[in-house]
Amino acid sequence: GVQAPRWLVHHFRGELYQLGRLQFERARLGQRTGAALAAAGLDSGPGTLCLNVHIPDFLGPLSPRACDRSLALAAEFFARHYPDEKYRAGVCHSWLLDAQLKEHLPAESNIVRFQERFRIARVDEEPSDKEPVQFVFGDPELSIEALSRRTTVERAVGDHLRAGGHWY
Repeated sequence: GVQAPRWLVHHFRGELYQLGRLQFERARLGQRTGAALAAAGLDSGPGTLCLNVHIPDFLGPLSPRACDRSLALAAEFFARHYPDEKYRAGVCHSWLLDAQLKEHLPAESNIVRFQERFRIARVDEEPSDKEPVQFVFGDPELSIEALSRRTTVERAVGDHLRAGGHWY
């Protein structure tokens, strides 16, 4: 079955642009994120145009080089196809930005280096443990005890959950 049917709507509507390793979606800043960015001194606020940045799984490493290339492609693509729209921010809502990952991954890991591209505008307070289990292990319903420990990311996600922690 389809685990995230709502996500497929973006694909069917042609709202996502795969530009190298990352996907981009034209959007506007929401109330909380827009207010947080304005409070941080950025020239933006709720309703300001932005690009949502999505990290599709199974498309290879999230290396700095691949991300740099995607961002360059996005700048070129959106300037050419939407010249009247100025995007003030790139926004990414992902468990991969959970700062706790830095406690479990080496500083030179691709995920940590990806995190360093962003400033956290707001922190989610509700745990979302199934999301990393879904993306790392392929099944959000796996029991914590059944999570494998083959890779650094698998160990980080599973060991944190086994220790009673949560992901946000």
